[in-house]
Amino acid sequence: MKLNLRGLVPNIKNNIILILLIVGGIFNDLALRAMTIGDVVYWKPIVTSIPMIIFASILALFLSYKNRNYIYITLSIYFGVLNGMNYMYYKHYNSFLSFSLLKQLSQVREMGDSVLKTLDPRVLIFAIPTVILIITIIRLNKANFFEKIESKRSKIEFVTPLVIGIAILYFVSTTLTGTDKSRIIKQWNRPYLVEQLGIYSYTTADFVKNLASNNHKISEEETEEVSVVLEDLVDGNLNTETVNEYSDIFKGRDIYVIHYESAQAFAMDQEFEDGPVTPFLNKMASEGLYFNNFYPQHSVGTSSDTEFTFNTSLLPINNGTVFMTHANREYVSLQKLLKQEGYYSMSMHGNNGDFWNRNMMHKTLGYDRFFSKNDYVIDEEIGLGLSDKSFFRQSIEKIKETKEQQNSPVISTLITLTNHYPFDDVDKYGEFNVGHLEGTDIGNYLKSFHYADEALQTFIEGMDQEGLLDNAIVVLYGDHHAKISKSDYEKVYNYDETTEDYYNEEDPQYTAINGVYKEQLKRTPFIIWSKDKKINETINTPMGMVDALPTLSNMLGILNPYQLGVDMMSVKENTVVFPDGDWLNSNHYYSASSSKLYSFNNDEVIEDPDLIATNHMIDEKIELSNNIIQNDLIRFFNGLLAQNKVLTPEQRSIMYTEPNI
Repeated sequence: MKLNLRGLVPNIKNNIILILLIVGGIFNDLALRAMTIGDVVYWKPIVTSIPMIIFASILALFLSYKNRNYIYITLSIYFGVLNGMNYMYYKHYNSFLSFSLLKQLSQVREMGDSVLKTLDPRVLIFAIPTVILIITIIRLNKANFFEKIESKRSKIEFVTPLVIGIAILYFVSTTLTGTDKSRIIKQWNRPYLVEQLGIYSYTTADFVKNLASNNHKISEEETEEVSVVLEDLVDGNLNTETVNEYSDIFKGRDIYVIHYESAQAFAMDQEFEDGPVTPFLNKMASEGLYFNNFYPQHSVGTSSDTEFTFNTSLLPINNGTVFMTHANREYVSLQKLLKQEGYYSMSMHGNNGDFWNRNMMHKTLGYDRFFSKNDYVIDEEIGLGLSDKSFFRQSIEKIKETKEQQNSPVISTLITLTNHYPFDDVDKYGEFNVGHLEGTDIGNYLKSFHYADEALQTFIEGMDQEGLLDNAIVVLYGDHHAKISKSDYEKVYNYDETTEDYYNEEDPQYTAINGVYKEQLKRTPFIIWSKDKKINETINTPMGMVDALPTLSNMLGILNPYQLGVDMMSVKENTVVFPDGDWLNSNHYYSASSSKLYSFNNDEVIEDPDLIATNHMIDEKIELSNNIIQNDLIRFFNGLLAQNKVLTPEQRSIMYTEPNI
């Protein structure tokens, strides 16, 4: 008996364009993963892409063969653009795009040349499937192919591909682990999802999550759970408030916070014929309290994320930027806590006030005054705008005037700008020979950093001449790493000065720039410095940006009851948690994207029987931080406080609440 397969399998000849669309979409997904996370041989994202493309094109099957080609071409262009944009975004942020980032499109205009200079001609690879598809359609159209097969079109032609797509999706769903399902729902680690399921499945899941989060309201059951979790957090922070030799040591002093752009700690160790790259920063580190194992915990919001985390001790969200998407929430910040102590707070930045939505977010954080680009004379531009030296010089005058007007201590945050990617204003950085790195990207970065160091010195010396440092502390943190490539690190760590050549992997002096070592190289400086050198110590314990506020708060005599970090002067061990689920401590680094635990000593994967429990604790901390931000839980908890429904009377009496509550 002859088996009739018609109706059971797709008619390959009649649906050649759909098949080309699917193959082209898979090609682009493979290319994207090969050019970003590097894993292209894994079967699951390849198979999962098939139903995603089928579902996207299913409506075309209701049209004539000729008319459906317009939809196929449109989808092919969309797939190419989607993959190309994700490739470019990954190069800059080491992650993939999210629908939550739509509010940040205005930042592209502000970044100008910085964005344009990240363009890579390899992005044209993603146009190849569309070109092949169009050429094929043109040739088949000339041969009247679509008219010839039109009579064979079935009204239920959509059923077979739909069934195939559902069957494949069901099969893949049976292979998902608990970790996979959790990360699909929570979207903390986008590289992991793209690696496991492909770009199309990730994009679909991201769209659904953002749609759901925009319409989510806390249920009564969740309200009770939230109140318990927050009360535990607050109660824990209030009851474990530490008293040590550093408590209140800087209480009442003026505070000058320097948000130091793209400052990586490895550069502090580099020295050339003209001297160290950062001689003044090194001097501050040697004279003050220097945390040499400090990690920013930013997400896609980079600089704005570090501002947020430094001031609130909350982790940034991973599927958006707090400054852009959650500026209308209520937070307890360093500025608000100090305002209760009689401080006047101001922030200063030489860029546009609406960049990263600072005009609004700085009010949310509790700043009394924000000096932005319109408040400065743009008399010297380097890189993205006003040079750091001019910015610092003009800021000293503004601080002096404010001090004369305010009969109170002040906290001022100064956000630098010059040392920002792409580091190509070399002729304006001043003379500094970087030896064999001359003309390289990393050489230009070190020149830019050297300029930033000189600018920092002019600020500290200028403040001292005005007598503004006599009863003050300077708090400096590097906001994030400078997006330095592996090949550039190789130029630094594998150069043989004797032979003027580079070590290869067989040389005993060779330094492997592997994933774990690169993670360590992302460290930035964190320094608390005072003119009287009241604290002079180096802390080696790993810490994150989330730990900065608790550490500083203890020295200032304040406390944020919602803080997720710890006072570094009271702990001997610490785990640094990143918004994407990665974490590290003194000995280990855990990669959430690969679900592997590495040893810092040899980069080897190790087994730890406590790993599951540790990851559960990490997930809970990330989820708690996300919930506080996304669901405005501090405002919610303050409402319960006002009704005396949570905490003890003694605890409620020391809680910070907004003035209108």
